[in-house]
Amino acid sequence: MDLLLTDADIVSMAGSAEPATSMLIRGDRIAAVGSAERVRAAAAPDARVVPLDGAAVLPGLIDAHCHLFDVGYLASGADCSQPAAPDIPAIIARMRAAADGTPEGSWVTGSGYVEYKLREGRHPTRADLDAAVPGRPAILFHTSLHACVLNTPALREAGLDDRQPDPPGGRFGRDGDGRLTGVVYEGPTFTLLWGGLRRDVERMTAAERAGLVVRAARHFASRGVTAACDADTRRASLTAYAEADEQGVLGVRIAGLVVHDEADWLLGSGLRGRRSPRLAAESVKIWADGGMSSRTAAIHGTYPVPPYGSGIMYFAPGELATMVTELDARGLQVCIHAQGDRAIEAVLDTYAAVLGGRTGNPLRHRIEHGGSLFAPLAARAAGLGIVVAAQPGMLSVLGDGFAEALPERSDELFAYASWRRAGMRVAGSSDAPVITADPLVGIRDAVLRRTASGRVLGPGERLAVRDSLALYTTEAAFAMRREQDLGSLEPGKLADFIVVDRSPLETEPERIADIRVLETVVGGQSAFHAGDSPLA
Repeated sequence: MDLLLTDADIVSMAGSAEPATSMLIRGDRIAAVGSAERVRAAAAPDARVVPLDGAAVLPGLIDAHCHLFDVGYLASGADCSQPAAPDIPAIIARMRAAADGTPEGSWVTGSGYVEYKLREGRHPTRADLDAAVPGRPAILFHTSLHACVLNTPALREAGLDDRQPDPPGGRFGRDGDGRLTGVVYEGPTFTLLWGGLRRDVERMTAAERAGLVVRAARHFASRGVTAACDADTRRASLTAYAEADEQGVLGVRIAGLVVHDEADWLLGSGLRGRRSPRLAAESVKIWADGGMSSRTAAIHGTYPVPPYGSGIMYFAPGELATMVTELDARGLQVCIHAQGDRAIEAVLDTYAAVLGGRTGNPLRHRIEHGGSLFAPLAARAAGLGIVVAAQPGMLSVLGDGFAEALPERSDELFAYASWRRAGMRVAGSSDAPVITADPLVGIRDAVLRRTASGRVLGPGERLAVRDSLALYTTEAAFAMRREQDLGSLEPGKLADFIVVDRSPLETEPERIADIRVLETVVGGQSAFHAGDSPLA
């Protein structure tokens, strides 16, 4: 049956669209958008007509870089984020409570803390976690997922002791006597996260794995997200996505960015490519450096805050170029995490060598995050046609920490307006669970650029509301290579849209994050439904 939406404020994000108050959905596609008279004439006589009473209709919002499966997995552990856990005693209490509900054989898990937001202004230590969970392994992840803290049993089970040197691509926190504090940075953190996740997921039944995916997808859909790039996809998560897709319960569209060390597995798994309208795996994720909020992004110069140093690079330039050349030759889009200017420079050198004399960037290779993509680097990226997947919502959550880490260049961080003026395509995303999955927070922050303390980082880098909305619609669809189907409300495109109580274009920027999502529709089917949605 045709679905005809009327009396709506439709924000189509189409290039030259006329003002629209009606939209016709036929099957999983948009059949018409425009005036009430014209759209009604295109509808079948028995169309279901739903008046929206002035509510706004937006294209489905797209998260171009998140960790959706990790959101589902970590949700079962302790929430140690701020302000929920303002200090280390609160973290200890939350980890102790989580231990009571954690099955034997699984590590007790918590996540979300930021050391410079805690009252103590430091990382928790193994001693703190020993006080919370003394008799079994426990791990607490930093909000960036680029660092974690282990208690003594976890250090023992992971095979880590005081005599071990720092590993390549990582670093261990130590006290004045050289003893491990339990804090682990970078590479080993990823190994621990995915080792635990794989261990726990393999114990689940297919129904339990599907349930994890359904819960995580619903979390995103409730915030208006209809499609997401999972930037930490491995065989366990991609297999779970495929199982959910086969069962018809994959609520949002997923594009897996498969971690580079599993690219060979992807190519031989039968899961490569666009498996269905809701699941695709055509891209590979590489880490070039560490994180901005963990102060491990690779920079020129030295951080004035702990853990000091110049950050961590994962690969020598020759190694990175060899890897990207091979992946490019296999037709895979490459998405490289690079936050510090030293890492971004190395990534651009790699892309320039790989693309050679080719016109443009046909596979749309990307930089993920790009925090320190300063003006000369942005000009190079634009010239190469490199797409950036950025996270405006980090400014309000983590921006004060960014300013402390790079005080002399803080106004140049995440310079969205300058990037766009340089000719770069910039996609919006959340990096959840690093920050909230709510794209409305990101849309607001791209406009205001206001930190939690009230500081405005780079006033000249503010975007207009429509340009900010474009990051999560048309630009994100381009970054996903799905602009023919997604990103705007136009006839022939997939019927991915959201109904919200008011348009962000008609809302004070400070109130954009207060906009309520009433309905999220993916391919003409409801993925989230608020109790007072007009589509009841």
